[in-house]
Amino acid sequence: MKKIILLASLCFLSLGYSQITLSRHSGEIINDGQVVAFNTIVFPASEMDFYTRNLSTTTATNVKVRCESLVNSDGTGFELCYGNECLSFVEQGETYPSVAVNLPPNGVNGDFDHFLNTNANGVYPQDYTFRFYQIGAGGVEIGNSITMTYRFDPNLSVDDINQLQTAGVIVKSTLVENQLVLDVLKNSTLQIFDLNGKVIYNTNLNYGIQNIDVSSLSSGVYVANFISEQGNSATKKFIKK
Repeated sequence: MKKIILLASLCFLSLGYSQITLSRHSGEIINDGQVVAFNTIVFPASEMDFYTRNLSTTTATNVKVRCESLVNSDGTGFELCYGNECLSFVEQGETYPSVAVNLPPNGVNGDFDHFLNTNANGVYPQDYTFRFYQIGAGGVEIGNSITMTYRFDPNLSVDDINQLQTAGVIVKSTLVENQLVLDVLKNSTLQIFDLNGKVIYNTNLNYGIQNIDVSSLSSGVYVANFISEQGNSATKKFIKK
């Protein structure tokens, strides 16, 4: 009986935590693990505006954002405005703002919150990964969190940006001879299917440029299926010469 009561208490406590969401001002939801990519530093096209929202109807929550990693950047020239702070640079491992953003039940913040990159240092891509998380009493992390990456690369095409948004991976060319070249931003799994739906190749992908040997495949059309660590999936067709 004590075990049942304890289990019920734990379930009640977990249900009491607020659920937060992250979205663009346009209403587009930013899912955990998603990439938002830009090929310009010109305002306002380079700005990622966002809202953080508390879905709980009964419980308030406090939210901070942590700069998890920086690639090809030291964080200078990257603007972060959240809550009562607006900073002109970020540092890997630091959390912002100094006072957590309080979201009341059904609360949302804020009309001026955004990321904005102004740094074109000539080394690309530049990746800025952030994690929004909730804190409870004593600064202990509670509830869900949302991790997203802001990528800047002036060489990105519109199609590249769309691929990153959906898959976190860029297929560098859809017409290949021996190598399927991938630019992987998020660790994920690759499955290659033939047009009969049979899995003919399966591998894990790590961050960076990945060259997948497809020289043994017969000429024809194939489907690459990408599955992120968060369970999001996207597909891309390619032609093997």
